[in-house]
Amino acid sequence: MSILQKIVENTRDNLKVKKTNLSLAEIKTSLAELSLPKSNFKTSISNKNEAIIAEIKKASPSAGVIAEDFNPVSKAKDYEAFGASALSILTEEDFFLGSNEYLKAVKKITSLPILRKDFIIDEYQIYESKLIGADCILLIASILSDQQLEEFVAIAKTLELDYLIEVHDENELKRAELFEGALIGVNNRNLKTFEVDLDNSVRLRNLFIKNNVFIAESGIKSRKDVDYLKSNNIKVFLIGESLMKGNF
Repeated sequence: MSILQKIVENTRDNLKVKKTNLSLAEIKTSLAELSLPKSNFKTSISNKNEAIIAEIKKASPSAGVIAEDFNPVSKAKDYEAFGASALSILTEEDFFLGSNEYLKAVKKITSLPILRKDFIIDEYQIYESKLIGADCILLIASILSDQQLEEFVAIAKTLELDYLIEVHDENELKRAELFEGALIGVNNRNLKTFEVDLDNSVRLRNLFIKNNVFIAESGIKSRKDVDYLKSNNIKVFLIGESLMKGNF
C-alpha cells in the first residue's frame, strides 16, 4: 500500500469518528445560520505576473517534522508581509500534523484567502471546509473518480468555494480540464513515490490548452526555480517546505 493509499484509508477512518461528533446535517444547519462570504481565492491569484500561494505545514511524510516551533498565526503574518497572494494550510492530522484549528486561527488574523490542504474524499469535508473558513478546497484527481469530481465541484459551487483540482500526469490533466472554473494544480511530487520533478509542471503546461488558472506545486525551492517556471509560462506557485524552513 502506497503512502497516498494509507492517507486515504486513514482519512476514511477519521471521518467516521468526525461524523459521530458533528453530523453533516448539523454542519449544514450552522452554515445556513451564518452569512459566510463568497471566496476570492481565484481572484487573488489571477492576472498577475507572479502569484505565490504560501503554505503553512508542520510536517510531511517526505520531510518529517519541518517546523518544531510551529506557530501558524505567526507564519501567516510573515507570509502576508512577504507578499503572498494566498495561503495554503494543511489540516490533515496524522501524516502532516495539521489541524482545522490552525486554519480557523489564521482566518481570524489575515485578509488573505485560504486553501484548505487535505485529502477530500467525502462531501462532508467540503461543507466542513466552508464552516471552518476555507476559501478553496483541494480535489486530488488520483484519489477521486470522475463522478466524485463532478459531485464535489457542484457542492463547492453551491457553497461559493473555489476548487483546485490537483493533477500529476497528462491523463489527470485531461480530466481536470473538463471543469472550466477549476484552478489546475500540477503536483511535481509523485504522491505514490514522493519523488519530485520540477519539469512535470513544464511538460503539462505545454499540453495545457484551456484558460484555467495553472499552478505549479511542490519542489519549488528557490527564486531560480520560480524564474525557470515563469520562463515556461507558469505564473502561480504553491510553495511550502522552503518557505517554512526560511530557505526560499
